[in-house]
Formats: sequence, structure tokens, C-alpha cells
Amino acid sequence: MKGYSIVDNVIIEPHIKFLRIDPIDIRITLRNVLDSLMNKSWLSKFDKVYLKDSYDKRCDESIEYISTNIIKNDESSVTKSSGEYVVSELSRSSVVETYNYLDIPIADIIKKQVTGNPGFDFYTLNASKNILFGEAKYIAKQSAHLSALNQSFNFYTQKQHITEIPDIQNFFCDDSLSNCHKDEIGFVVSFSAKSTSTTKLIEFIKANNSYNELKKFKELILVAVNL
Repeated sequence: MKGYSIVDNVIIEPHIKFLRIDPIDIRITLRNVLDSLMNKSWLSKFDKVYLKDSYDKRCDESIEYISTNIIKNDESSVTKSSGEYVVSELSRSSVVETYNYLDIPIADIIKKQVTGNPGFDFYTLNASKNILFGEAKYIAKQSAHLSALNQSFNFYTQKQHITEIPDIQNFFCDDSLSNCHKDEIGFVVSFSAKSTSTTKLIEFIKANNSYNELKKFKELILVAVNL
């Protein structure tokens, strides 16, 4: 998936990274996000037919809902509804591309949705077999970094990373799932950003209490999307 460029790539600490993403053209970006969601090539990774068929059915239902109600082919701007999908998918794609981490679909494609308890938005795996839990936030009028940081830490305190293991276990190896159970995990915190400079944005983030809790884990990737 493309339709964006990485304009900043900063190492804050050895285990803390910051990416800034600039969508090239929002119409192309929305089209590519939808195409990425519709791409079911990942199903070929499953050798058990019953798993493949189960995910295929769940995937079709989610794609139909997202494409019909949230992201439409003729959109030329990001809406409140589509914004979080754009932030989530651009963040997931950029992390996979930049660090060569595990590429799996966003949560709405692979998880059984529970009303009122959506959980993390996407996942990936680093080279140390630490599962990274991704949370994406979009706010139209201001940078959403505070909301994304606080939600990510709130989900951790609620043990969301443990309760989601049954939904994601088929995408990860036993070692990574065992590490997850021992809290040897990381986070991808992604958010819409406005005109604030990267230097200033990182300064604001460092002053946030949730950031200072999340940085204690194995890895933390911050992804700002210019929307």
C-alpha cells in the first residue's frame, strides 16, 4: 500500500521511534486504504481450511460494512468516520514497510467485534518476538496524540492485550504469545497531527504521563499522520 510518504523518522531512544506520515493525495489514500482492507492474500498463510474459511467470512462482513458505510470510492476528504481507519492503516503499513515487521490486517478485519469494547486497532510483531499493539486516533481540529497515548495505556491497564489473545493467536508464534502473557510487549501509538512541528510534537508527547508509562515496555513506535 502507498499513497503516502514518510517525512520524518526519528529515534527518540533506542526502543522508541517516531514516524511522521504525509498522505500524498487524500483521494488516492482513501482508495489505497480500501484496497488494502480488501486484499485477502494473507488468508493463504493458513493451511487449515476451517481457519481460512472462518476468517474469509469474517473478513467479507467487515469489508462490506467499512466500504459501504465508512470509506466510499468517491470521497475526496477524510471524515470523522473514515479518519481513524486512515490513521490506523497508514500507521500499520508504514511500520511494516519501515521496520519489516509482521504484516497482518487491521483488527476490524480479523477480530470478532464486541459492542462497546473495541480494543486495539492493529497489531504487528518485531524481530524480538514482541507483539506490538496499535491504537489509532483521529481528531479533526487538533492533534490526537494525547487521546491515542491515554487510550493505549488505558487498554493496557484493562489487560486488553491479554483478553485479545484468543482473537489474534493464529497470527503469532507461541514465543510471542508467551511473551505477551509476561507483559513483554510494545505499542504503536498513531494519531492525526496538524501543523505542529515534529520537534514540538515530540516535546509535548514526552510530557505526557501515559507516554512515560508506555516507554517502559519493550518497544514504542509513535506515528503522526498529517491529516
